[in-house]
Amino acid sequence: LESTMTPQQIIGLAARLFAIWLAINAVQAIGMAAAMAEQPGAQTTAAPYVFAALFLIVAILLWLFPMVVGHRLVPRTQFDNTLSAPAHELLVVACVVLGLWIIVVRAIPAIAYYISIAALWIANGQPVTTMDQSQHIGFLVGLIHLGVGLFLVLRASRFAAYVLAQSQSQG
Repeated sequence: LESTMTPQQIIGLAARLFAIWLAINAVQAIGMAAAMAEQPGAQTTAAPYVFAALFLIVAILLWLFPMVVGHRLVPRTQFDNTLSAPAHELLVVACVVLGLWIIVVRAIPAIAYYISIAALWIANGQPVTTMDQSQHIGFLVGLIHLGVGLFLVLRASRFAAYVLAQSQSQG
């Protein structure tokens, strides 16, 4: 099944994928803020929370209004100026690539780092529960990234169908 999409609709789909990435960064910023707050003698700051809030606001706006971005970035064209491509399949590929990127760049390093520190801790005869709180929070953020990445990879077709239906209804 091949569907036609305008260049603006393709940019709108990309804006939605970018929204997902921003939301993931917001979660990470909140995790960093919590980790910093747990440091002994640390002065808490609102900066990470402000960034997280900004990321979430932009993510929500991009998710709700992807076509505004599409029309601003690509000049208006005739409706018959379309690209004929298997939109669903292209979006599935984009979701899988984004999911794999999240797993490889975000999840695996965070989880590997935690396991390495925990193994060192255990090898030195100390219980994992005595590790710094920020280590556990970093591991939790890594697990969240792993979950999001796996969702995007394993549920790419369903998610792509949902995103495509939303984008074309706003078309």
